[in-house]
Amino acid sequence: MNRTNVTVGQYTCHIGRAVDLSLPLDLHGPQPNAYGVPPANARPYSGEGFTLDTREGGSCNCEVIEFIPHCHGTHTESVGHLTAERFPLPMVPPPLFLACSLISVQPHGREIRAEAIEQATANIAREFLEALVVRTLPNGIDKVTRRWEDATTPFFTPEAMEVIRSRGVNHLLVDLPSLDPLRDEGRLAAHRVFWSMPAGSTVLPEGEARHRTITEMIFVPDDVPDGRYLLTIQVPRLVTDAVPSRPILFFLEDVE
Repeated sequence: MNRTNVTVGQYTCHIGRAVDLSLPLDLHGPQPNAYGVPPANARPYSGEGFTLDTREGGSCNCEVIEFIPHCHGTHTESVGHLTAERFPLPMVPPPLFLACSLISVQPHGREIRAEAIEQATANIAREFLEALVVRTLPNGIDKVTRRWEDATTPFFTPEAMEVIRSRGVNHLLVDLPSLDPLRDEGRLAAHRVFWSMPAGSTVLPEGEARHRTITEMIFVPDDVPDGRYLLTIQVPRLVTDAVPSRPILFFLEDVE
């Protein structure tokens, strides 16, 4: 059987099975939520004398969808999330494939601290840290439809984010609604460390910092072990700072 190989630095591996890390967004059922915003919803488009819903006698189904990418499920964001200058994600779409590592960390209280990141990434080759997927523990399946509350949601300390950047990570994926506390008076300190922005700055950074992305509200099943993978992040070409996304991990097997 023919198998596809990939070479990352000094490593050559087979590409194996894949796992979808994105959360389903059910517009008519249970769904994840951050910041207590109204649920995402869909309604049939209607006009004078017609409703486009076959259940109501319409000729076809055509829905108007309302949702907030930052709050209603898996999304990928650019540095434009913080800048006064509009900088939409399509300006710097993620590469088609990224060498990636998955780690699991246990928050200390609610804090994901530098020492946890240091320990989890200590033995990972830099070639496999272009992207980093962080799974927080405990890893309950309720993350798929959880209403994230400020009093219980873990977050990264700025020092932890400095370790992540020192490892060379340019694409960070987390199973949380934000890198920062949900209510932090607008500081977003961990976001700013990741994008090399001074505290309180809304100025678009120069250079490669513009190409870094953050993907939030993913879910990594328990049967996916920590280790190295190949990653693709599928995103639509919506011209805004955050878009719904579908990150997919591909298992890698060493070539014998």
